[in-house]
Amino acid sequence: MEKTRLFTLAGRVLKNLFRKPATVGYPYEPARYPERMRGHVEIRIEDCITCGLCMRSCPSQAIQVDRKAGTWTISRFDCVQCGSCVNVCPKKCLTMASGYTAPGTARTSETYTKPQEEKTQPAQGGKPVVDKEKCVYCTLCAKKCPQEAITVDRKEKTWSLDAEKCVECGICGESCPKKAISL
Repeated sequence: MEKTRLFTLAGRVLKNLFRKPATVGYPYEPARYPERMRGHVEIRIEDCITCGLCMRSCPSQAIQVDRKAGTWTISRFDCVQCGSCVNVCPKKCLTMASGYTAPGTARTSETYTKPQEEKTQPAQGGKPVVDKEKCVYCTLCAKKCPQEAITVDRKEKTWSLDAEKCVECGICGESCPKKAISL
């Protein structure tokens, strides 16, 4: 019985001697991340319209959006890297970058502030406008609006927009089956 154990051990030693190491030399070699790794959330704040859809879709409530101040804040400690915010963003300004965020001992958050636009620049996108001849008053635009800025009355055949609530995300135009809404 002792001889079989010795032969088994010798076989394992010889196998491991000619195999690649199971570990990586991380500090000396850069880490290679798998292709489908979720990573961490990054934002291009200049493209963000602060609509708040990412904040509402975040299951761990790690994202806070302040429209008036033009800020987007993420608590890296609370974020579970699910990608829900990236999937729901209408302007695609959120991405999942490969790699991990540096670990820390304290709960910190990162706040990004939108750069102030100059008044001389023409507005990108704009508020939605409806073509009443094309509109069938199906209410899809009102249902899809994240800010509930659109009101549609099917009986009266009216379509109205609350310009204060509108964040110019364009979801209403994308959801219109008759393409009656333009920005």
